[in-house]
Amino acid sequence: MTGSSITGKTLLYRGSLKSCNYHCSYCPFSKHPVTARELKKDRDQWLSFVQTFTEKALPLNIRAFLLVPYGEALIHPWSWEGLAHISACPHIDAAGAQTNLSFPIHKSLSHFGQCGGNREKLRLWATFHPEMTTVETFAKKCAALADAGITLCAGAVG
Repeated sequence: MTGSSITGKTLLYRGSLKSCNYHCSYCPFSKHPVTARELKKDRDQWLSFVQTFTEKALPLNIRAFLLVPYGEALIHPWSWEGLAHISACPHIDAAGAQTNLSFPIHKSLSHFGQCGGNREKLRLWATFHPEMTTVETFAKKCAALADAGITLCAGAVG
């Protein structure tokens, strides 16, 4: 068919995580002390969701996924594991997450790869937080991700 395109749905996932490693003055998630129980709950729910998602995405015509937590998820290895499993699905075009980029880039991407992640499908929505990092540090992290073949968009809190 001439002029046709592949279309599908995008699913956004919030999850139960409500904590962040940054401590911005304006943000409620920086004021919530996370407990080991809450982290375990988030991990268990996330990995259960990933399992169900990988089974149900194709019949539901879901082609893209974005993790948009209330806080920072990518400092936790299980977030990378889940994104890896989602990105490895042949019917998924993109799997991504919103992040403050505070995770260790090379270690996290290595873990993502060891879990079977597809870097070509990984998308990051990076947000600069001026109270917590410098423009130079944030820009270097963005450049390192781009050099690693990761597609990202960057913005700033305001």
